[in-house]
Amino acid sequence: MVKLLFSVSLAVALLRADAEPSANARDFDSAATDRNPVVARGKGFEIRRSEMDQVLATAKAENPHEELPPDAEIHVANQLIEIQLVLQKATDAEKAEGGKNAGERMAYILRTLSPTEFEHRLEATHITADQLRLKFAQEATAQASLTRQLGVNVTDADAKRFFDAHPGAWDQPETARVRELLLLTTVGSSSDPLPAATVQARHQQILDLNKRVRAGEDFAALAKQYNEDPISKDTGGEFTFKRTQMEFGDMAFSMKPNQISDVLTNSDGYRIFQLLEIIPAKKVEFASVGDRIKKGLTGAAKRRLAPAYINQLRKEADVEILDPGLKAKIATADAQAAEAAKPQAAAEPGQTAEVTNPTPTPPAKPQ
Repeated sequence: MVKLLFSVSLAVALLRADAEPSANARDFDSAATDRNPVVARGKGFEIRRSEMDQVLATAKAENPHEELPPDAEIHVANQLIEIQLVLQKATDAEKAEGGKNAGERMAYILRTLSPTEFEHRLEATHITADQLRLKFAQEATAQASLTRQLGVNVTDADAKRFFDAHPGAWDQPETARVRELLLLTTVGSSSDPLPAATVQARHQQILDLNKRVRAGEDFAALAKQYNEDPISKDTGGEFTFKRTQMEFGDMAFSMKPNQISDVLTNSDGYRIFQLLEIIPAKKVEFASVGDRIKKGLTGAAKRRLAPAYINQLRKEADVEILDPGLKAKIATADAQAAEAAKPQAAAEPGQTAEVTNPTPTPPAKPQ
């Protein structure tokens, strides 16, 4: 299945990357062609080993404590090939749209990370800022162009029909708006604990901060200075959630406005929060979610139509896999897929065949 979506993983992995590059990372010196061979090519493009390794490294950085799946190389190679195939048919307007999207993604990352941390994370994911921007631009361009190439055109009327067919699916539940202050007891967003002495010092610090806010100091100012939660550190500690979304949801919904919690401890660290308000449940009108529904329906249509179209492009471009190891993995995967696709034995009497529902399901309710 064509995805063309791993740019999201690049962004997420960059924000979550380990502080240091992994010890088994390859040398990404593109000038050393013997260490950076062409692994795949087609008419008008080549995919080098360094390009694959950059994506694999970011995927590993996103989940540093988990092994990549055995077919990770196959998926990455296919995605890189698919992007190049679609890019060859992109218009100037689509390239401009891709460049704009890349700029917005880079701006978001730079708002989230300090310049020093940004450089550190780039090193950890084995990519330069220019390379990252180029990848974002290529992937966004490919997405926009693929929509046109497949002839997908979801109208407002299509979205409205889908909205009407799933009443209540987008209604907003009751939520709590809080201001928090979190001191992490782990290294960044990983699960690796800080040294015991540091954890003990942070426990004392959160107790002191709790006393200060209870004594009347400005919670927002303290949160802006000390809060380490990446979700809320750019908003003065403020964020909104539904009851079941947070471990302390029941506690928050039982508090009165402006009430301050005791110190809470979980796997993230030590936290205090202040309830600002309980926002009542709200019925959502189509006008506020129509664009989201159109985007979801567009994505569903692309996922349905893209595989056959991409296979056609691969044949037209005479795509070939040059890396022997990767070629062998693809051959094995293709053989397994062919075997799985063979008709199954007839059902026993009394059994019924499984029938899948081709109707797309509505997007998840807002969190």
